Amino acid sequence: MPSRRHVLSLLSAAPFAPALAGCASGNLPDAVAGWRDPGAGETDPRRFALAHAILAPNPHNTQPWLVELDDADGMTLYCDLDRRIPFTDPLDRQITIGHGCFLELYRMSAGLKNYWPNIEFFPEGEPTPRLDARPVARVTLGPQQAQPNSDPSTLQIVNRHTNRNPYDARVPTAEQLDALVNVVVGMGEEYTGGVYWTNDEARVAQGRDLVWRGWDREQRTEGAAAETFGWLRFGRREIAEHRDGLGMSGAGIELFKMLGQLNREQLIDPDSSANKTATKNWREMAMTSPAFLWITSNGDTPSMRLNAGRAYARLALAAQDMGLAIHPWSQTLEEYEEMADLREEMRAFLAPPEGETVQMLVRIGFAEPVAPSARRAAQDFIRA
Repeated sequence: MPSRRHVLSLLSAAPFAPALAGCASGNLPDAVAGWRDPGAGETDPRRFALAHAILAPNPHNTQPWLVELDDADGMTLYCDLDRRIPFTDPLDRQITIGHGCFLELYRMSAGLKNYWPNIEFFPEGEPTPRLDARPVARVTLGPQQAQPNSDPSTLQIVNRHTNRNPYDARVPTAEQLDALVNVVVGMGEEYTGGVYWTNDEARVAQGRDLVWRGWDREQRTEGAAAETFGWLRFGRREIAEHRDGLGMSGAGIELFKMLGQLNREQLIDPDSSANKTATKNWREMAMTSPAFLWITSNGDTPSMRLNAGRAYARLALAAQDMGLAIHPWSQTLEEYEEMADLREEMRAFLAPPEGETVQMLVRIGFAEPVAPSARRAAQDFIRA
């Protein structure tokens, strides 16, 4: 029988990673079925678009969306208030960005059916300081058009995955990074922020150090670590049962669970054997980052956060289309008290123009592909 220390090392080999396989246990649902031909057979274009929109990037994979299908062509989007991450995201900024990502994928995929939706943000008013029960957006399809959406990156919706692997030594070129900037610039008046990047060796080294210290600070902040831990799904059965959160799967996890030795309290201890190995793995991720890119908004209202999410969704799809790996690493942007000093240090490092708020920071480069993360069924997001 393997030793406990050996199994701990296996357990931590893929910390906080996406679900590694679509195989369900017994009669449980396939956790990644939604990535395969989403919306197939749907005659309602709203349901077709919804099946694509739920594949949007979102913090901790909480999938915080609820929708109502209104009239013949309407969809109203709400925040599922129980799926927020209030410690690390006390202003719901990241959750709001995730709603913006959802809206952009809904809009783009509706275009595949020749619809060009109209999106109205916060039709009953912008909530402050956090999201509330009022609608986040109201979307109407409008009349069907003669031409479908011709944006090739739309077809990457099913291929886009957050890539948490170590990145290789290749550095994205200025031409590649500028092409991503132009994706957001192409939004025109819809987006009033900016997109910036660096692949300069010295600046990237500074960025690596900062993002690493942000990750380590978060793991050593009890409330933040506990919040993340609450969204961890250990093994294929848990992943299939929940179909959300941060899946951890693989031989080590399954063996540990089979032996009844999955000590969850030890896994949340930053100084445990498992987490020391995990920390080593995450440090490798940070230190192999070849370039960084960040998205800003001209202010920080809820609507601006939605548009930042729309911009990120477009950018992530374009990166996938270009063969680039992308991974949000935004701990140092978070607004909780324990991160305040690193947040100021990161802002000074990124140096956004006066009046602009940094909404997202990502590392970008080249890496081995990753498996999709879990998703609930599209029907689960429709409010009864």
